[in-house]
Amino acid sequence: MIKTVLMAGGKGSRIRPLTLSRPKPLIPVANRPMIEYVVEKIKKSDSSELVVTLSYLKNQIKALLQKDYPDMNITYSVEKKALGTAGGVKHASKYIDDTFFVLSGDVLVDVDLNKLLDFHNEKNALATMVLTQVQDPSHFGIATLDNENQIIKFLEKPSSQEVFSNLANTGTYILEPEIFDYIDTRKCEMDFSKDIFPQLIEEKAGIYGFMFDGYWNDVGRPKTYLQANYDVLNKKITPEPPGKKLKEGVGKLGDIWVGKDVEIDEKVRIIGPVAIGDGSVIERGCTLGKNTVIGENTYLEKNSTIKGSVIFPDSTIKDSSCLKDCIVDSGCCVEKGSFIEKGAILGSSVQLGPFSRVRSKRSIYNSVVILPDSIVDSDYPIVT
Repeated sequence: MIKTVLMAGGKGSRIRPLTLSRPKPLIPVANRPMIEYVVEKIKKSDSSELVVTLSYLKNQIKALLQKDYPDMNITYSVEKKALGTAGGVKHASKYIDDTFFVLSGDVLVDVDLNKLLDFHNEKNALATMVLTQVQDPSHFGIATLDNENQIIKFLEKPSSQEVFSNLANTGTYILEPEIFDYIDTRKCEMDFSKDIFPQLIEEKAGIYGFMFDGYWNDVGRPKTYLQANYDVLNKKITPEPPGKKLKEGVGKLGDIWVGKDVEIDEKVRIIGPVAIGDGSVIERGCTLGKNTVIGENTYLEKNSTIKGSVIFPDSTIKDSSCLKDCIVDSGCCVEKGSFIEKGAILGSSVQLGPFSRVRSKRSIYNSVVILPDSIVDSDYPIVT
C-alpha cells in the first residue's frame, strides 16, 4: 500500500499569533483541526500508512493523531533542526521504500489521490507535482508544461516582472524513492521548490505536472485562513462542521451546525452558514451573521454581533460588542462595547478592555491586556 509523507513541522510564522501556542496544522478550521481535513482525504484514497514529519510543538500533533486515528499506521520523523521541505522528507526516507505521496498538514486540497497515482504511473515519472490555475501567481511556485505535461520551467514566488505562467504548485506531490539521490543532506535546509525541482527540470529527470481544477487553499495568511473557514461552511470542501443542523425557523435561517450542550436564547438571530461548538452559550439579543464560527465553550453576552468571524474555544465576548471578519484566539475576553474590525487577530488569552477598538488587519499577541477605551491601530506589541 502506498505511503503518504505528511509534512507538519513548520512554525507557521506568517499566521502568528495563532501559531504561538499551537502548531499550524492544529489551528481549527470550522471547529476541526486543519490537519484532520488532510488526513481524511488520505483515508479516502485507501491509504492507512502515514509518515509524519514533525518539529515545532511536535507533541501536540502526535497526541491528536494518536487519539483521533488509532486505526492508521502512523510513523513519526522528528527533525531536531530546520531541514526544509525536501530535507525533512529525506530525513524520513528510512521509512520509505516505494512510490509515495507528499502532502502538507496545513494545505487544504481536494485532489483525487488515486487519479494522481494513475497519472504518475502512466508517465513513468520520477516526480509529479499537482498544479492549479491561480489569478495571482506571486505567492506560489509557477510552472510551464510541454505537450506531454512534463514541467519545462519552474520558478518559486516570482516577482511581477518574472511571472510567465498562472499554473501554481499546490504543494502536493507523488515521488519515487530515487528522488532522495537529489537531496544533499549535508546542506542545512533543502526545499523542493527552490532546490530540487529546478534540478530535475535541468536534467530532464522526469518531473510532470498534474492539472487540477478543484478546491485548494494554501492556508498561510489570515485572509486565506478566514477563507478556509468560509469554504467549509459553504460546503466547498468536506467534511462539514461538527454538530447537528438546527432546524430553520423565526430568526434562524440557512445552515446552522450546533454542537452538544449549546444554549441559544430564543431571541438570538442567526443567518447561516454558522457553526457553533459544544458547550457554548449565546445570550438574548445576539446576532450571528453569515460565515461565523463559534468555538467550544464560548460565551456571547447579550446584544453582541458576530459576522464573518472565527472565535476559538473558551473565549468570552461581553455585551454589545461587535466582531466583523476577524479572528479571536482561545481564552480571550472581549469586554463590553468593543469593536474588532476586518482582518484583525487577537492572540490567545488577550484581555480587550471595554469600549476598545481594534483596527483592521492589526494583531494583538498572546496574553496582552488592552486598557479600556483604547484604539489599537498598530500591531501590539510592535513586531520588528
